[in-house]
Amino acid sequence: MKGDIFILFTVVSGAALVPFIARRLRVPSAAFEIIYGVILFNTIVGSRPSWFGLLEEVGLIYLMFIVGMELDLRRFIKESNFHWYLIIPLLSFITVPFIFYKMGYSLFLGIAVSMVSAGIVIPVLRESKTIDTPLGRDIIGVALTGELLSILVLMGVDIYHRYGITVQAGIEGGKFLLLTLLAALFLRIVYIMAWWNPKKVENVMESEDPVEEGIRAVICIALAGAVAAYASGLEPILGSFMAGLVFSYVFKSKGRFEDKVNAVGFGFFIPFFFIGVGSHLDMHLLQSYEILSRAVFLTAMVFAGNVFPLILKPFMKIKIEGALGMCFLLSAPLSMMVVAGTLGVKMELLSEEVKDSLILAAIFSSVLYPSLFRPIARKILTDSAEKKLPQRRE
Repeated sequence: MKGDIFILFTVVSGAALVPFIARRLRVPSAAFEIIYGVILFNTIVGSRPSWFGLLEEVGLIYLMFIVGMELDLRRFIKESNFHWYLIIPLLSFITVPFIFYKMGYSLFLGIAVSMVSAGIVIPVLRESKTIDTPLGRDIIGVALTGELLSILVLMGVDIYHRYGITVQAGIEGGKFLLLTLLAALFLRIVYIMAWWNPKKVENVMESEDPVEEGIRAVICIALAGAVAAYASGLEPILGSFMAGLVFSYVFKSKGRFEDKVNAVGFGFFIPFFFIGVGSHLDMHLLQSYEILSRAVFLTAMVFAGNVFPLILKPFMKIKIEGALGMCFLLSAPLSMMVVAGTLGVKMELLSEEVKDSLILAAIFSSVLYPSLFRPIARKILTDSAEKKLPQRRE
């Protein structure tokens, strides 16, 4: 018991300190949390207790719920560049797995490298103050749409791996779709009831709620989505993502409530997942030339899979530095690459060694490519400021 408390304390203490260190080093917190997990469980703590795996799983479930909640389908569908938001990640999902297959690698490894995530993109855009620029909005649009496609691709792979191309696969997919529609209907009824009780909604969504009824309900919804997916024979994280997506679609205005949901997730649950990912990495394996060289190769392929904005820039009507900046930021899909690697091992489509290389590549990409984006962001801001200056009269 005392040993368990010490392990919990070291994990929580690390999660509290990592953001400060990461900010100083200008490294994404999620990447540094994985590094901390590697160091902690290979030096200070000798082995992972059984209960830590449960906290890691809950952290992943809550992360995927927040990812789904961030995706506002109504707004993205109305965007004038929405077709590009779909085309760019689709091209990556088509070409990269094909290249990996032709090179003799696992097709699933190519899919994992094609993952798109907004987990690093949004904080970097906020930090660089480019989030409200036209380019920033386009990058977020591609990242969030690509993240939805990534989830759907993983869901399709999971169903195919379990059932192949059979009637049963269609039944299982239909079952999950039915559960999602029922969840949407249930939340819609809740929304209508809330509309008739605005004072209660205000207490939960806006003002200080002493017992945090709304947060308790959200955690319940996230876990309910995971349970529904598990009952359908799918991975629980796919269900929590769909629950977040449905929740966001039904409750259009979330006010301060969204900040509370993010605070609970990124402040407590989610660090357990990223630290847990690092805890699986054996430092002896990291000394392997094969694993490190494969990680470097995968890091390069992550960028190669996101080079399409440069190719399509004449049609997208963006400058070369904007297209290059989009390529760099889309090449930091930390959370989704880690999720894909975790699922790949569970489905026995990836070995532990390949997963270690994939996670290393995710860390390398999340440190290298956002760093290369920063000077481009400064140029974009400078150009934007010059355009706003009044024209000098002759």
